[in-house]
Amino acid sequence: MKKTLILLFVLATLPALSWSALAQTTATTSTTTEAAKPGELKDLAGTYSFPDGSPVAKFIVLEKDGSIYGEADTYGSFKLEKQPETDTYKSTSSYGSIIVFSRDSGTKSVISLTLKVQGQELVASKDSK
Repeated sequence: MKKTLILLFVLATLPALSWSALAQTTATTSTTTEAAKPGELKDLAGTYSFPDGSPVAKFIVLEKDGSIYGEADTYGSFKLEKQPETDTYKSTSSYGSIIVFSRDSGTKSVISLTLKVQGQELVASKDSK
C-alpha cells in the first residue's frame, strides 16, 4: 500500500515539475536586441516638443554612461532600451512606451520622435539646439 501511495504521489507531481521547468526556461529566454551604434545615442539626445493640446508637452532624452533615458513632462526619467527595429527604443517605465526616432533623409540627423503609449501615437519635433 505504501509503495502504491508513493508511486501515485510521484506521478501526480511529475506534471507540476515539468511545467515548473518549462516556466523557468521560458522566463530566462529573452529577445536579443542590437546595440546602439557609436555616436547614435548623442544624436538622439535633446528636447522634443509636442503640438499644443497634446497630453504630453515635452519629452527629454539624455545620454548618460552609454545609455539613454527619456522623460515625458515631469513623469520621471526612465532608461530606454534599444529594440531590433532601427531607431526604436522601449521605455522601462510601467507604461512600456515605444519611442521611434525619425531622421532627415538627407542629413540623417534626428528631427522628431513618435511616442507610442496606451494605444496612442504622439509625434514631437526635436527642438533646435
